[in-house]
Amino acid sequence: MSANEVSLRWLSLGTLAGGAPLRVPIHTFRGSAPGPTVGISAGIHGDEIQPIEVVRRLAGMLHQSELAGTVHLLPVANPLAFAGLSRHTPQDQLNLNRVFPGDPNGWLTEQMAHAIAGAFLPGLAALLDLHAGGLFPTVDYVYILNDEALSRALGVRVMFRTPRGFAGTLGSLAVEQGVPTVVAELGGGQIADERYLTRALDGVCSALRRLGVLPGAPAPHPEPLITERLETLRPHQGGLLVPEVRVPDLGSVVPRGTLLGRVYDPYTFVELERFEAPFARTILILLRGAVSGIQIGDYAYMVGEA
Repeated sequence: MSANEVSLRWLSLGTLAGGAPLRVPIHTFRGSAPGPTVGISAGIHGDEIQPIEVVRRLAGMLHQSELAGTVHLLPVANPLAFAGLSRHTPQDQLNLNRVFPGDPNGWLTEQMAHAIAGAFLPGLAALLDLHAGGLFPTVDYVYILNDEALSRALGVRVMFRTPRGFAGTLGSLAVEQGVPTVVAELGGGQIADERYLTRALDGVCSALRRLGVLPGAPAPHPEPLITERLETLRPHQGGLLVPEVRVPDLGSVVPRGTLLGRVYDPYTFVELERFEAPFARTILILLRGAVSGIQIGDYAYMVGEA
């Protein structure tokens, strides 16, 4: 057994109108040897279930591992969105990962962001922020933000190089504060679920080895495919999305014009819209791997330019 000190702290965010307390858990594992303090977050979007399970499995491993330094785990950053299986907080329809650093006097989601930023980020030597595609899309890439070696340690084939990430995210706030940060987007859609859970957990452990928190060296990985341009393809017509590419195709490069999927009117069976690869060498980064209903403006595909 390890000699780690393990604790659970509840960050109180107030009381809901129905009387229930609103709070988020922060699990802390302190090793017996000195080392860096690392934060690992998940559940910022309530429809991204797999990262929460990755953190749960990681906690079981950390109980048994010899650690150097400290690991803080934030498994469900937005419990209201998780309860509603929603990307947004149901009470105010705001996206928690677009309002950091938050506002102590703002909307509920902005107050949550302010509390999390103040309680979770200070003192971190690195942040690993885990995401997935949501209930329908599956995604497969990692950001290169301000520590490329740490991003590469996760062993993900497709990497998106960007100096800051998206404004208002926990990751971009950490970058602004000088914290080495990795944002991982792996899995979702409940397709190839166990494979993505295993890959994400292995990647996080490899990053912790890179940081010196876990013993051993990170596993060697093949040279990644790096893009500096992402494009999200969203439908202009709602209906039934029938894919032409599937989850095993994620990470592959296809030529411009490759048919990715079609939207049909489910009542008349008329084809309403089609999605095609926009770049001469198009990397498949996010897709819907099964037939699904889709609304105007939903995530359908995300592609990169190789």
